[in-house]
Amino acid sequence: MRRIGLLTGLALMLYGGAFAQESAEQPQPQERTLATVNGEAITDEALWWYMEQTVGGRLLDEMILRTLLTEEAEKQGVKVGTPEVDEAIAAMKADYVSEEAFERWLHESGQTMKGLRLQVQQELLVQKLLEKRVGLTEEGIREYYEAHPEEFTQPPRVWLYDIVTLTLDEAFEARERLATGEEFPVVAREMSHDPTAEEGGDRGWIVPDDVLCENVAEVVFGLAQGEIAGPVDCEDHYHVFWARAVEPGRLPPLEECRTQVIERIREIRGISEELYLTLLRRRAEINVTWEPHAYLNELYADLRAIKLVVDDVRVGLTVDPVLLASGNLIVPGEALLIAMGADTQWDAEAGVLEATRDGVRLRMVRGVPVMAVGDREVEMKEAPQMRDGVLMISPRAVVEALDGTLRWSREENTLYVETSPDETADQAE
Repeated sequence: MRRIGLLTGLALMLYGGAFAQESAEQPQPQERTLATVNGEAITDEALWWYMEQTVGGRLLDEMILRTLLTEEAEKQGVKVGTPEVDEAIAAMKADYVSEEAFERWLHESGQTMKGLRLQVQQELLVQKLLEKRVGLTEEGIREYYEAHPEEFTQPPRVWLYDIVTLTLDEAFEARERLATGEEFPVVAREMSHDPTAEEGGDRGWIVPDDVLCENVAEVVFGLAQGEIAGPVDCEDHYHVFWARAVEPGRLPPLEECRTQVIERIREIRGISEELYLTLLRRRAEINVTWEPHAYLNELYADLRAIKLVVDDVRVGLTVDPVLLASGNLIVPGEALLIAMGADTQWDAEAGVLEATRDGVRLRMVRGVPVMAVGDREVEMKEAPQMRDGVLMISPRAVVEALDGTLRWSREENTLYVETSPDETADQAE
């Protein structure tokens, strides 16, 4: 899930106060001390200035996105209730050994519980909006889950503690100390030659893919809960293991892996969460008036613009490509041809664009949906048309006539053209 984080919380807290200072009609708020360092105060005003200059743009973008999601949810009649958030938080806590461990993670990640709840609520809201966007139903979700159990089956896992020794004698010494009743973490801290020694040998939950040494994997995933095993030889060192907890591989019930099932269906249907959020931004009218981050306006404008990239280089255009109501794309013809390495000639009066590359001659005429390629004719998806003094063409027939390839990226709003895919492949090899 996205981490809104401490700075976002502070942004929300300070938002009103900071902007109120810009108005002469508002009383000047008293500066608050948020912390002291060796007697020197860090005030809310200093923190706001630092945040404004460093991460302000990112935080503003997050708040813009949150506003868009709220508006879309209201429009679609989608809500996330407190019980749903409570359930999601409880599921997160289940991944930690104790409430204290969860609280420690929360604080180390710079979160507050209120901030985490806001973040979880937003994530659940996105999931529900995506479900509605792709037309998911409970029946469809269950059918996919039951038809593809292998995609959601969890591997076995072991909560493993480990003592790593450099000699076999040391490994047996560790076993003997454990046999006398010494606690595993104590022995690990004193004897293990591994970074995990500081944590008492705690490696946390591991799955088979985490283990590279084959004979180690056989031992570890054959352990019962509470069992100690070793010494186990692994090339130039030895292991003594303790399985604090063991969970066998299983297919979770649908309720547990519902999110993964939905994500998989979305992937198949061609709309990811990232694409959905991009589309929300692309459709919105956003005007950033916060001067240090007014550059965001250019980024949002570029997000809406259709881009043309030829051989990994973005083509500078005086007129943007246009996606017509028919679903066909038209691009500036001469700019595309020049980027592909063709020699061009444009007759504005006659409305004729000619181009030559590698002995191939093309001729296009304004308003005529047929292109001449040498002595043959090729149909174009759209007749060339004028926009702001530029002849716009449907690119596929042109690119393929010059032995190039096309790829449309909906997420990036970009048409990618490769002029010599075979040569590129040879160079990569």
